[in-house]
Amino acid sequence: MTCPRCGFDLGSVEAQRLWGLFVEADRLVAEGRARQQVGATTPAAAAATTPAAGTTSLPSAPTPTPAPAPARTWSTGSILLGLGAVCLVVAGIIFATVAWGSLGVLGRAAILLVVTALVGLAARWATRRGLDNTAEALWAVFLGFVTVDLLAAVAEGLFGLEWSDFALVSVVWTGVLVGAGVAIVRSSEAPLGRRLVSPQLVAGLAPYVSAPAVMVRLGDLGEGADLWFWAAAAALVLPLVVVAVGHRTGLRWMLWPSALLSLLLAVVLVALAIDASQAGSPVLGPTEALPTIVLAALAVGGAVVVPRLRVWLTAFAVSAALYLVGVAAQGAAWSADVVTSAAGLTAVAVLVALLAWFVVREDDWSLGTRWAAVAGGTAALLWCGAVALSNAERADEAGWFSSPSDVWVRPNELDITEGWWVLAVAVPVIAAWLATTRWPAPRLAPPEWRVPVALVAAGAAVVTAVGSSTLPFLVHAVVLVVVGAALAVALRKALWGFAIVPVGVVALAMVVVPLGGPVTAWAWGIAAAGALVCAVVGLEEPPGPRRAISAAAAGLTAFAIVATVAQVADLADVAPGAWGPIVVGVAAGLLLLTLALDELPWHRTAVEVVVAATLLVTVVREGDDLALVSLLLTIGAVASAVVGLLDDDRTHLRWVAAGLTGAAWVARLAASEVETVEAYTAPFAVAVLLAGWWHLRSHPESRTWVALTPGLLLAFLPSLPQALEDPTSLRALLLGLVAAASLAAGLVLRWGAPVIAGAAVLLVLVLANVGPTALGLQRWILIAIAGLILLVVGTTWEKRVAEGRALLVRIAALR
Repeated sequence: MTCPRCGFDLGSVEAQRLWGLFVEADRLVAEGRARQQVGATTPAAAAATTPAAGTTSLPSAPTPTPAPAPARTWSTGSILLGLGAVCLVVAGIIFATVAWGSLGVLGRAAILLVVTALVGLAARWATRRGLDNTAEALWAVFLGFVTVDLLAAVAEGLFGLEWSDFALVSVVWTGVLVGAGVAIVRSSEAPLGRRLVSPQLVAGLAPYVSAPAVMVRLGDLGEGADLWFWAAAAALVLPLVVVAVGHRTGLRWMLWPSALLSLLLAVVLVALAIDASQAGSPVLGPTEALPTIVLAALAVGGAVVVPRLRVWLTAFAVSAALYLVGVAAQGAAWSADVVTSAAGLTAVAVLVALLAWFVVREDDWSLGTRWAAVAGGTAALLWCGAVALSNAERADEAGWFSSPSDVWVRPNELDITEGWWVLAVAVPVIAAWLATTRWPAPRLAPPEWRVPVALVAAGAAVVTAVGSSTLPFLVHAVVLVVVGAALAVALRKALWGFAIVPVGVVALAMVVVPLGGPVTAWAWGIAAAGALVCAVVGLEEPPGPRRAISAAAAGLTAFAIVATVAQVADLADVAPGAWGPIVVGVAAGLLLLTLALDELPWHRTAVEVVVAATLLVTVVREGDDLALVSLLLTIGAVASAVVGLLDDDRTHLRWVAAGLTGAAWVARLAASEVETVEAYTAPFAVAVLLAGWWHLRSHPESRTWVALTPGLLLAFLPSLPQALEDPTSLRALLLGLVAAASLAAGLVLRWGAPVIAGAAVLLVLVLANVGPTALGLQRWILIAIAGLILLVVGTTWEKRVAEGRALLVRIAALR
């Protein structure tokens, strides 16, 4: 490929080198323009172009918009500079540790100082020349050598320093790095046009060494006294000072690392304060409370000094006060020999309620106080939730009792400490929740949630209090049912989602009692009444989600009724074989009662599902007695048929009844040890044929190949193998008569499926009867007969083909 003007070979090596030079030139021009545009002074240019008074100004060219500064990336040169800086620092450390011993003290100090000064001068030179990446690396090396100098001084014992004074040395080192970092960043900002990052990071990370060193040094001074809180508080001063310097100078790369360390140390201080308040006697003393008081006072002072953090610092201070009140109240309860873990939480809950009701102003102090009340209330609620979860132990102990005869059986292995204290904690919290309607902020929930949530919480508190006692299991179940029914009535106007709660509460009543005894029957029967209340209350108009929940409650009612009857029948020790009919009879009665729920389809479906499940479980349980299974299926079939025939919306139950009837028929035959296959298949074949006939009648366009083939196969195929085993038997004769009747009916009615089925069965039976006789003839007779047939067919082949085609056409024309 050559140039069309000069004929230069564009694919040569010289052309490629020339193209590379052009690309490099374009890049250099672009970088130069970008640097000039960033450094241009737009205000001075604007002032120079302002026309004098009284003169006509000519339109000037538009001022070019300065291009944005190119994004800073890590180039290969920057990476090499960083590696070089690291190598220098490593070399300095190796030199200080290996070759250090061969030099005197003066020589060592002189070398370190000279090297540090040279690196500093090189960094200063790179800064003045505008080599920002080089300056970044060299200043990092300089600060590294400053660190090496200081460590070497400690190692040599200069100025009386030793490693035991490392905490003091690290504080001085931090101050030096912070001061040097600020000076380096400020002095290099003008020539470089930006602030160096590495000096800021070194200064911001310095407290990560000095703060733990100070904390450990001061903590070891205790000699029996616990000074770790005060040691951590002293250590916190270092990162806070660096944060203040970074905030004052606007060095964000210095501020954020120290701010993170400050936050971590603050968390450590809170943990140490909590540990101090819990140490020693349960009775809170001044020494134990002092760390928390100090933190609260510091938070208040910070709220005064830093308005931007006033809300959160106030919330922390008030939360600390609430915590101290709780610990003090718990200690007072211990002194009064009150065995409970809720005395402190009760005091906190009461204070939370008072704060919620009376602190309603819109200033930051009040907002922080309200957030503290939210935190205190949340802690109380979490405790109540933990107590409620511990009630699972009560339900687990209920499983230890095997068919207890005592209705009022109660737990005897539970260590109850909460009891009715749950109500003492929950009532103030609920009051505080209702008071949030008066708050300008924060809005914890929509207004329509206030009362429903309070009602649910009150019900949960009552149930939890009962579950945390040693009252009988039946009392627990009764309370659950009463609370569930009361919530269903109270929440009938609330959002539909709250309607799920009452149904769940009532359902819990069925699992908190021992199984197999009278207490089980009582609990399940009472649960059925509660579920019925929930179902009736949920009948809203027009139908909506609440009605679906009501349908679930109706299903729970049906289940509880059936379970109760089953339990009572089991306890009554009814006659063998009577338990299943009683349970299925009750389920059938419930199915008949659904006729009254004509306008509640979801409720009917829920009850039908329970009835079907009951029939299935009962049949499986009584499966060893086929006669009883037949009776159970018959009961289900009768109930299904009655409902299906009386209600046009439940026509599918007619088919269910037919299926159950067939299953009952088969079970009855099996119970009677009937081995005649037609006894099992004939009724179903007749039913299927009738269904096909009805389909043909109601759908004139349909054909017998689809409608009647299943019934014909069921009628002929099961009997055909046994008929072929004995072609001269009565079964074979009857099967042939039925096949002939099918053939005749098909010919009369012009139905194809009966014709083919009847003809095929007759042909097979004839062959089965003629076959043995034919096989008994001599071979030459069979060969002669075959030859005569072939001669007749061969001489009249065209006519036979035409007749065969006509026969196929006539068969295809049949319906």
